[in-house]
Amino acid sequence: MPTSPVFRTERLLVRPFDQADVASAYAMWSDPEVCRFTGDDPPSGIEVIAADIPRWQAVAERGAGCGFWAVTTLDGGFAGDVYVRPFDGRAGEHEVGWHLARSCWGRGYATEIAAGVLAHARRHGLDRLVALIDPGHAASRRVAEKAGMVFEGLSDRYDPGDPPVAVYAAPLP
Repeated sequence: MPTSPVFRTERLLVRPFDQADVASAYAMWSDPEVCRFTGDDPPSGIEVIAADIPRWQAVAERGAGCGFWAVTTLDGGFAGDVYVRPFDGRAGEHEVGWHLARSCWGRGYATEIAAGVLAHARRHGLDRLVALIDPGHAASRRVAEKAGMVFEGLSDRYDPGDPPVAVYAAPLP
C-alpha cells in the first residue's frame, strides 16, 4: 500500500520512510561523498539502516510539522531524505536538513527540497528553523541561501565541544 505524501514540490515527493526504502537509503548513506560533510561514518551494514527506519518514523511524534522523510522523484525513484526536528533543550527552535543520493546532485533538487521543507514547517507554525552545515560544505551553504536562509555565523552552541558549524536560519514569516 503506497504511503501518503507529507508534501510535494514541483519535481519531488516527500513521504514517510518504510522498510522498502532500506536498500536505497543504505546505498546513499554508504557513499563516502554523501557522508563527507555530515560527521557520520557510512553504516557498517544494511541492517543499521533497517534499524534506523523506526527511529526516523518516530521523529514525526516530536511535534506538528516534524518528521524524517524519504524524498523521491515523482516517478518513485529514491532521491534522499529531508527532516524537521526540534532541538533538545532549545524551545521553539527546529533543525531542518536534507541529504541527496549522489545520482541526484546537480539537478537543483537540494534547493527545491530545502525550500519545500521550510514551507512545510511554516505551514505547521514552526518559525525558528535552523540548518547546521559544515563550514567547508560550500554546495550545502549555497542551497541554504538559495532556499532563503540567512547565514548567522559559525557557532558550536548547538553541539558544544564539537567544531563550530555554519548556522543558517530561515527568517520569520
